Amino acid sequence: MKLRTAIIALTACGLSFPTLADVNLELPKSAELVLVNGVDAEGNAALTLKDGKNQIAFRIEENYRENGDYNLFKSDIVIMTFDGQDANYVLTLPKITSSLEGEKFNRNPSLKLKNKSDSSVNFEQGKLMKNGVQFGRDLEKEMAVYNQSSQPAAYAMATGAIAVTLPATINPADYPALQNKNGDKTTVAGQMLDYWYSQADEATRANFKARIAK
Repeated sequence: MKLRTAIIALTACGLSFPTLADVNLELPKSAELVLVNGVDAEGNAALTLKDGKNQIAFRIEENYRENGDYNLFKSDIVIMTFDGQDANYVLTLPKITSSLEGEKFNRNPSLKLKNKSDSSVNFEQGKLMKNGVQFGRDLEKEMAVYNQSSQPAAYAMATGAIAVTLPATINPADYPALQNKNGDKTTVAGQMLDYWYSQADEATRANFKARIAK
C-alpha cells in the first residue's frame, strides 16, 4: 500500500513519467529468461526495453527424442548484451534435437540477433557459470559480480530496473515476468520508485516525503 501511495505522491508532486521503452525484443519459444538487465525474470514473452544498451540472460529449454526416449535439455545460462536503438529485434537460437547438439551449444553457444529487416545486429555474449551445487543460486548477485569483470558481455548498469512505460499507479502483478523467484512482487516497482526519486529536485523530494509520512 505504501508503495502505491509513494508513486501517487510522486505523480502529485508534478514529476512526469515519460515513455522510455523504445526497444522490442522477440524471443524464441526455446528461450527461458532468467535475468533482464540484472533483474530476475522468467518466461519468453516479447520484451520492451529501454533505448540503448541492454542485457539478457537465458537458458535454452527444449524437449527432444533420442533412442526412443524423450529428454529435456536445459543449457547453461547464456548472457547477451546489445545496443538497441528504437527498433524491433529478434533472437534466434539453434534447434536442439540430440544430446550431442546440446553439448555443442553449451561449449559454444550459437546466437543470432536480427532486426525486422533481417539484418544482423552486433552483440556481446558470455555465460553465467557457477561451480558446484546449482540449486538456490542468487543469479542477481552473480550477474552483479559478472558485470564488474572484464568479460565481453559485462555491462556495468547504472540501474538494474527494466525501462517500461510507468502508469500513474503500479500493480506489480501486471509484470509477472519481472517478479523475482522469492515471490517479491515489489522489486521492479521499488527500483522504478528509487530511480524517479533520484531524478526529482529537492522541493519535489520534500513534498514526496511529506505525503508518504501522512
